[in-house]
Parts: sequence; structure tokens; C-alpha cells
Amino acid sequence: MFVLKGLLRAETQEKVLMYLMARGDGYGKSIAEFYGVPTNPIQKQLARLESDGVIVSHLIGSVRNYELNPRYAFMEPLKQLLKAALEAYPSDLKNNLMVLRTRSRQAGKPLERVRTKK
Repeated sequence: MFVLKGLLRAETQEKVLMYLMARGDGYGKSIAEFYGVPTNPIQKQLARLESDGVIVSHLIGSVRNYELNPRYAFMEPLKQLLKAALEAYPSDLKNNLMVLRTRSRQAGKPLERVRTKK
């Protein structure tokens, strides 16, 4: 889904920015796997955004981790734009972006629904 068409260069650029805004940080392969797209276009957008100063990266072991650059001059307006665009996303994609699950469920633990639909 390309909500910010006309403002951004490519759909993958929007995907990268949305992922980093919602999750805080990430690396190329995790972003590509989340959206089910090839890694190469994601890596190219990450390099382009980093050279433009919108995102910054640092190495964690041998993995280059990216996050939004807090020193970017237009970071607050960019975050507001991305949050507004996130509201236009389908609810399932929005929920998947916002929920970060890093650990598997304990064996035998029952699945409990926190919120019930009325």
C-alpha cells in the first residue's frame, strides 16, 4: 500500500520509514521479511535515506541497524506525516507494525485474548 505516493520516491521508501517509525529500529532483512519483498530494494532505500540524513545506522556485531535520525531538521513533521499515513493503512497491517514480538510463547501456555470484541 503506497499512501504517500507523490511525496516519496518509491513504495519501498515508505515501507522503510513506516517500519522505522513504528518499531524504532530495524535492519534491512527484517524490514524486507516483514513486508515480504526482496532485500535489495530495501537496502538501496536504506542507503539513500542514510545519505540524505533522514536515518542513521550503527553496527551490532556484523548487522547494520537503522533508526530515524533524531537530528534530522524535519523529524517532527516527518513523524506526524507518517503517523497520519499509518491511520490510512489496513488495520491488520497497522497492528502488525505496532506489535513487536521478539520471544516465542512459553510451551503449554494458553492463548489469552487481552481485548474482546464487542
